[in-house]
Amino acid sequence: MLRRGTADDFDAVLALADDPAILRSRWKLPSFDPARHLWLADGAFGALFAPDVAAVRGDAASIGPLLAAVERAARDEGLPQVSAVISARDEAACRAYEAAGFSIATEVLRMEVTLTAPPQDSPLPIRTYRDDDARAVQTLLDGAYLGWDDAYVRITHDDWLSFMTDHESFDPACWFVAEENGELQGVCLCWREGWIKDLAVAENARGRGLGEALLRHAFAALYARGVRRIGLKVDAKNPTSAIRLYERLGMQVVDRQRFYLKQL
Repeated sequence: MLRRGTADDFDAVLALADDPAILRSRWKLPSFDPARHLWLADGAFGALFAPDVAAVRGDAASIGPLLAAVERAARDEGLPQVSAVISARDEAACRAYEAAGFSIATEVLRMEVTLTAPPQDSPLPIRTYRDDDARAVQTLLDGAYLGWDDAYVRITHDDWLSFMTDHESFDPACWFVAEENGELQGVCLCWREGWIKDLAVAENARGRGLGEALLRHAFAALYARGVRRIGLKVDAKNPTSAIRLYERLGMQVVDRQRFYLKQL
């Protein structure tokens, strides 16, 4: 049997989550209401997180009914789709999502590099993030991803700001931006532990090595802070030469995940 969630269920859900830090960030989104977006069963939970994430974890037998509840909520809210990223090694979860009508849209690659010496920094002028950059940064990211990713869905600014900055991994000194004539041209947003959350360059600034410059600057800055292992995720279908860039800087694939999508 399923039951509706409450704010008091956080600890129970946290115990089942694949990534506790991500769950904490999503739980704090202004748009998330456990009474409307959370369901629990014995040893499993299902949640609908903005903008379209159908997160179901726990006992494989409960995944189907929980996904059905999440889908109903998504339809009630008028969402065009629901999505999920599942480890390719979790065969039971993958089969359950597929049985619920989800299809593999792409593969997500987790890539890492271990730095054994101080990286060479970029000579280009790159500065750290300021609070008043927030809307411009989100606008740049939306434009970059919407330019090639048909499954990308915008998130509200309040949700984006909460998800990106309201947690211990955020440090403005680890967010790097490049601009020209006062206009934002590219960003590399990193968590302090060495995770590159977003790397994007405006369309009119591509082809000039700005993405590599931002990445090199991030590597050098993180190394100076004592970080030695740096990781990120990238869509295997990314058409912007991102994967070749990461490989050129020494990053290698360490895990593969499936991006599941269901149109409503």
